[in-house]
Amino acid sequence: MRLSKKSILLGVLLALLLVGGGVVWRVGFHNGGLNRDFDPSLLAASETRMWQAYYTRNHTDLAMEMAALLREQMGVSLWTAREIIEPMARGAMIFAGDREGRREAEVLSELETAYARLGEAAGEDWDPRAAARAELAWWVARRTPGQDSPEQVGALIAALYALLYGGSNAEVQQAGVLRARAAALRDAGGPNADWPAVERLLKASYAALRRGVER
Repeated sequence: MRLSKKSILLGVLLALLLVGGGVVWRVGFHNGGLNRDFDPSLLAASETRMWQAYYTRNHTDLAMEMAALLREQMGVSLWTAREIIEPMARGAMIFAGDREGRREAEVLSELETAYARLGEAAGEDWDPRAAARAELAWWVARRTPGQDSPEQVGALIAALYALLYGGSNAEVQQAGVLRARAAALRDAGGPNADWPAVERLLKASYAALRRGVER
């Protein structure tokens, strides 16, 4: 009988649990809650590698870096990260092939599932539908002429942050714009983007976000 990837992952984690005890439990299965004291350098490095993996179509590395982002920023376990990444990835794939916006409801459904799981794991009571709409809003803006400047996209990213962290301020707004600038620089260069510069912008973005959400 052929085992599913989910069964294999569970088996590996259980085996590691027998060997590694509590450490493996915390990493593999324990959700620690929303982390407001995240490491900007770690997040920037992971997101940069994730974007590089996207261009090389290395789906394994892309998923691993996304899981690292979720663990550091949202405090979720590896197991929960997988449960969040699956619908998020499906939504992104549908969106990528839907240039005319005819499948927006499908994208929203997948994103809502992801944010519902994330909110439950992080111990937050945000509205998953509102978070899904906020996520999709900046995706749409980035590929819509006249709405795609870093300032416009950054404001939408900051709106998502405000939903997730329960408020906004100048630092959160700056974080959104800096992340949008990093994305624009990435898009301009594609696989040959100035990756060190992209990472510096992302680090500055996450540093601003941490200052904003610590208040």
